[in-house]
Amino acid sequence: MDCGEVQRLWVKGLGYVSDKHVYKFKDFSECVFDTQIQSKDWLCHELKKVAPDNFDHVSILAGWYGIVLIPFLYQTFGEINVDLYDVDEYTTDIAAHMFNDYPKVNIHTKDVVFDDIDYKGQVIINTSCEHMMDMNIITEKFPDKLFVLQSNDNDNVKWLHINCAKDTDELIKQSGLKNILYRGGKTIYHHKRMMVIGT
Repeated sequence: MDCGEVQRLWVKGLGYVSDKHVYKFKDFSECVFDTQIQSKDWLCHELKKVAPDNFDHVSILAGWYGIVLIPFLYQTFGEINVDLYDVDEYTTDIAAHMFNDYPKVNIHTKDVVFDDIDYKGQVIINTSCEHMMDMNIITEKFPDKLFVLQSNDNDNVKWLHINCAKDTDELIKQSGLKNILYRGGKTIYHHKRMMVIGT
């Protein structure tokens, strides 16, 4: 993937963080780590193989800043509609600033675990499954959606990674998905990241 747009957005966001949210600098600096680039590139590559033909809307759960995933989705699928959800109001304020020239990107401050959300995307993406409860709570509510889920086995970050998966079998069990279109894993910086796509 070409990371030029990611760089532009990061510079744009960095200025806003400096002016409005300086306490988020460390967090913001980590959103473009190589782990983010590799995992989102992999996601788009595999999703392209199985995405529905009429795919034009995606819902991103716990999407953080969206700074890597959204440009990569646009490179892969064109100017689709994107709803990004994150629980942190400061994170979503920064994301809204970065994407204020993306008319089809909508940023929402919502808790995907506890808020009642009607997801509009035909595809629902969660690349942060290790941070929350099993995804079957959400997948069961939306049986007509295509889910793309990533997790990892890095349980050393105990205050954040509360629900890691040791392999794709465990992630599939957590997901409740019945029809698996893709399953795979990658080792990125000494830890395994898993991804499943299905309904």
